[in-house]
Amino acid sequence: MSTDSTTGLETKDSIYAFVASKPQLTYTENGDARLYFKAGQRHRHYDAEAGWQNQPTTFHDVVAFKGAAQFGIEHLREKDRFIAQGSLREYTNKHTGEREEQFEATRFLPASAASKNAGGRAPRRAIERQATSRDAASAEAPQVEQSQRRVPQFQSAEPARHQPVGPHLGL
Repeated sequence: MSTDSTTGLETKDSIYAFVASKPQLTYTENGDARLYFKAGQRHRHYDAEAGWQNQPTTFHDVVAFKGAAQFGIEHLREKDRFIAQGSLREYTNKHTGEREEQFEATRFLPASAASKNAGGRAPRRAIERQATSRDAASAEAPQVEQSQRRVPQFQSAEPARHQPVGPHLGL
């Protein structure tokens, strides 16, 4: 459900889940991209005596259209965690005639910090090794004093114009 506040802040429903099935890209009769996959949500419950208890994982249908579908097929893989913005909608399943619900995503954000090597990023250990080797290389490089550094000079054919500042701008 989308809502607007008096200040213009728009809010929408969102989900945090993992991709539980291989994303499938199809096209509507109009030629628009349509993405479908099952999303899984792990649930936990806190019990004062027993602590955190794992609850059964639930699975949900996720669809996206047009640009969101293209983004999803390019960036989401099975087992990736993600955040999606959109809305929950009910529909009638053509095969069973049953009323079902699905999350229609208008945006995806891969939760790459939680998934392994998502978004083409190097694993954390590799980044740390690169930083260490760069530090070692810069220690061996000759140090240039600040006064020796060359600062780019931009020249223009027109004389510099100064804009009025403050109340003269008509703000």
